[in-house]
Amino acid sequence: MKTFIIYDLDSKMPVAVGEQVSAETARYCASATTGIFYANLLAEEIVLEKRIRYGLHEREKQQRQ
Repeated sequence: MKTFIIYDLDSKMPVAVGEQVSAETARYCASATTGIFYANLLAEEIVLEKRIRYGLHEREKQQRQ
């Protein structure tokens, strides 16, 4: 599963965040939930795990110095 943030292209605002297997599925599910036509939605994959691990790794490096 991948994590996606879904944007409404008309308002340029995020309308949903969730996990799905593909961007197309994320757009479809967000459309069903929000009532916004799926073609007006953009799904962008985000990777939270790598950002968190990177930040912790950098802190550990700084503490050792």
